[in-house]
Amino acid sequence: MIEFHKVELCDKNWIREKLKEKKNAGCDFSFGNIFAYGAKTDIFVADCFGCLVIKAVYPDTDYYYFPVGNGDRAAALNAVIDEAHKSERRAVLYGMNEEEKELLNSLYHGAFEVQLNRDTFDYVYLTEELISLSGKKFQPKRNHISFFRRNNIWNYERIEKSSIPECLEMSEKWLEQSNAEYRDDLEAELKIIRRAFANYDELDYVGGLIRADGKVVAYTMGEKLTDDTFCIHIEKAFADIRGASQLINQQFAENELKSYKYINREDDVGADNLRKAKLSYNPVFMVEKYETRIN
Repeated sequence: MIEFHKVELCDKNWIREKLKEKKNAGCDFSFGNIFAYGAKTDIFVADCFGCLVIKAVYPDTDYYYFPVGNGDRAAALNAVIDEAHKSERRAVLYGMNEEEKELLNSLYHGAFEVQLNRDTFDYVYLTEELISLSGKKFQPKRNHISFFRRNNIWNYERIEKSSIPECLEMSEKWLEQSNAEYRDDLEAELKIIRRAFANYDELDYVGGLIRADGKVVAYTMGEKLTDDTFCIHIEKAFADIRGASQLINQQFAENELKSYKYINREDDVGADNLRKAKLSYNPVFMVEKYETRIN
């Protein structure tokens, strides 16, 4: 049996060391994301044969992340699959890149049906493009930003502890204005946001906000993923304030992220509106992820 325990802040250092050993990592494989999502569902971690193993427990499915690290990944993978087979719950092996998919196939001789899951692909952008927004392809973004600048007295600020309560208040108002059809999902997301802000400094988050007439109308935050990539975990802007979402995106990149070549803005969870919005920023590449059912 794998000796899992619920992820805690004290796990940060050893988990981050293991995560550094993963190639082509998506935003799922960042400590801030793993820990914050523990507010939505139970997240368990373990050191298994020198590898990090993560299990996210949802009502109908256990999601095992592919073992991470320079330990014995074959042994860790065997342990994960053995545990899943002993369980009566549905289990999925999640977040595989191409090399990990090949390792699974070679160890199990193609016994598992491995598939790409487009809904989980991360969108990755060039930081310099999100700052400059130059060229015809970004003209609509520049138009929205110009409208906001003309019609608001505004300023950008880096998020500090003192401004976190205002960001939380803005998140709650944003939820009230959102589509009731997705209420349950958005309330679960708000739990993640609260946990992220409650541990903001400990998780080494970096965030920024936009004020219009002194009120927070948009904010974003995330963390370092690799030496050249920053990952955006959360971004909120009032939908009825034209240009707020485009401006926070651009200003955060300009003020905080110039030292990174890439910005990873996570996946679209299969939502048509999110997919359209993320594609409109012209990703330079996608982080593709494979998965397979193992029980």
